[in-house]
Amino acid sequence: MKTGMLVCLFFVLLNAAYAQSPQVTIRQIQEVPPDSLRILDSLGCIRWTLQASPYYHDTVTVTGVCVVPAKVLTYTTFGFNLLLADTGSRQAWGGVFVRPDISSMNPQDTLLVIMWGILSVDEGDIIRFVGYVDEFPTNDCKSTTQVVPILSIPLQVIGTAPVPPPVPVRISDFYQGLFPGGRIRFSTGERFEGMRVRLSNVLVHSHLNVANCTFNMVDSAGNMMSDYDASKWFTCRSHRDPNSTFVIPPVGAWIGTIEGYILTVSGAESPRGYRLAPDYYAISPPPPGPLLSRARRMPMIVSSDSNAVVAIRAFPTVLLVDSVKLFYSVNTGPFIETGMTYTVSDSTARGMIPAQSENSFVRYFFKAWDTFGSATILASYSTDASRDTSRGFFFYNVLNHPLTIQDIQYTPFRNGYSPYAMEYPYGALVTVSGVVTADTSDIRLNPRSIIGGTSGWYMQCGNAPWSGLWIVGAESTLAAVRRGDSISVTGIVQEWQSFQQNTTTRIANVQYPVTIHSLSNPVPSPVDLTTGTFGPSVANGDPNAEPYEGTLVRFNNVQVTNINPFFADPTQFEINDGTGGVTVHRDGTNTFTNVPADSIDPTWTVLREGDRISFVIGVIHYSANRYKFVPRSNADFGTVTGVGEPPAGFVPKTFALAQNYPNPFNPTTTIEYDVPTASWVTIKIYNLLGQEVTTLVNEPQIAGRHRARFDGRSVASGVYFCRLQAGGFSETKTLVVLR
Repeated sequence: MKTGMLVCLFFVLLNAAYAQSPQVTIRQIQEVPPDSLRILDSLGCIRWTLQASPYYHDTVTVTGVCVVPAKVLTYTTFGFNLLLADTGSRQAWGGVFVRPDISSMNPQDTLLVIMWGILSVDEGDIIRFVGYVDEFPTNDCKSTTQVVPILSIPLQVIGTAPVPPPVPVRISDFYQGLFPGGRIRFSTGERFEGMRVRLSNVLVHSHLNVANCTFNMVDSAGNMMSDYDASKWFTCRSHRDPNSTFVIPPVGAWIGTIEGYILTVSGAESPRGYRLAPDYYAISPPPPGPLLSRARRMPMIVSSDSNAVVAIRAFPTVLLVDSVKLFYSVNTGPFIETGMTYTVSDSTARGMIPAQSENSFVRYFFKAWDTFGSATILASYSTDASRDTSRGFFFYNVLNHPLTIQDIQYTPFRNGYSPYAMEYPYGALVTVSGVVTADTSDIRLNPRSIIGGTSGWYMQCGNAPWSGLWIVGAESTLAAVRRGDSISVTGIVQEWQSFQQNTTTRIANVQYPVTIHSLSNPVPSPVDLTTGTFGPSVANGDPNAEPYEGTLVRFNNVQVTNINPFFADPTQFEINDGTGGVTVHRDGTNTFTNVPADSIDPTWTVLREGDRISFVIGVIHYSANRYKFVPRSNADFGTVTGVGEPPAGFVPKTFALAQNYPNPFNPTTTIEYDVPTASWVTIKIYNLLGQEVTTLVNEPQIAGRHRARFDGRSVASGVYFCRLQAGGFSETKTLVVLR
């Protein structure tokens, strides 16, 4: 009995210790404002805390999935490190290092960290623990966020979950150019710190430290990144596992795939910025011919009195570059072949397309040969079809008038690329005009969507095809812009990429001041279209869908057909007018939701499968390999008929307790139950030991369908039971609290 009491007391004290520290997600620990990171990109390390965690030096309670257990990353603290993934965010800001503070001079530290439970954690375990957030090294913009556990408060293993797959990334996300001389990309690299990622098709450029077996990699654009030998398998240092067969890959080796963890290092190699600690790679045969990238055109906006000077980077793989040629066509005529001047020192070929008459349509591509005669082509900036001429070419229209939204958006090709955008994030600096169709009272400044959300402002010039455009800039720059304003903005044409997947045309980095010509103008009417026009199988650049990217459209007489069509993003749902479903992003400011738990707030309308809506208006957006639909405010929704709700006056025939939703849940869940006749109803929650946790209902109730809510913030993660008793009837359901 005394032992049982001591165990109970231990868990009471343990839960009290957890309760004293705020529960935060890994994403909350890692995510920092994008403006701060852009400052580091442009101005360098003027203040190291611009990239530091917002919880720096705070003590918090953290829950995460173990991606790398202890004794694998052995370069520090004797391998007593963990790498955790966020239980929700999987594409960005989703990983963090757990690094106990132990000293090599104090054997007691090693005992403490073992007693804390670090060696009991396996890959896939969901753990909860208390620690303080730290940055290493301090006073350095190249620091890694880590959580230092409080060893006096044991960790808890509260469940298991699949380990997130590696996130596809590019070297240019982390570093631009060759080292030294290039620059660290904080704005795109910091989000992957502590995460497992995958690079594809990189070349071993040089050996960094032969004694450690580390090397430098370059991509086809000449951007460099170094590996780091944190793993006991991919190193030649003393922490190498005796069974490791790893040898440093030779210079010139083509690595088809390399996977590992993003971190930074201190010391002499710190200026290299983000490093990849590999846990897997595969050397593949290099592609035949030179690698082509960095296509450029000057000027980007070509008039009838301008020659178009074009350039491309031709990077040798195994053999040297022999020649590079330009092929161009005017008004769909035959391609004309012309030579280009190739400079070995910067691997760049340059050529020229002569001036053409106004309104001429010019398309072009590049072809390069190596000294063995193998050739490659580059036909567009498309991330997935740059060599596929059936998907499109580089192109431009000869213009003698100010650029319009249609000029920016229009493309005759299926890759969806604007003629004024280059490889993300580069493009032409342009000024364009239109009427604002959405501002931050319509679409949130920061997207609610986890996968490829949209934000902020949109503008249109009429409602014909190719008339809409997403505009992105600092809140301070666009703060005065409101729906109905006639404006002109200056910014960079970009094809924004959602996790390296396809593109959405936008004007980014909008410069101040924005010119406001007039206020309260009529907003272009939405275009009536069918949901199937933008269904999941409709590819980027589809000729029926692409013209309406960024445009207000309306779908009539739709039904909610799926409240969770995309498992990785619970903020999305699907509507269908009978022609095919379209995915809805909840980035608007409307209060319609697909999440049942939102019903705790009476201002929200919870949509369920089968509900019908007379019409919905919204903006067309593209992300994560499909078109998305973004309703703005509540005014964009017509009449909702709740097929999922029982009709007025509904009287059930039997007692019934439904499964709670959501389940698992954090922090609240809804419990529905049917009462066929007026009865005294009791609903109680019990833990695994059969002890009562709380009473949700204990009162007489009339016949009908009822709901109760259980708030799990006061209980630990785990399994609980919900029991309904009424009129001699009883039923029990299992509930899972998961943090």
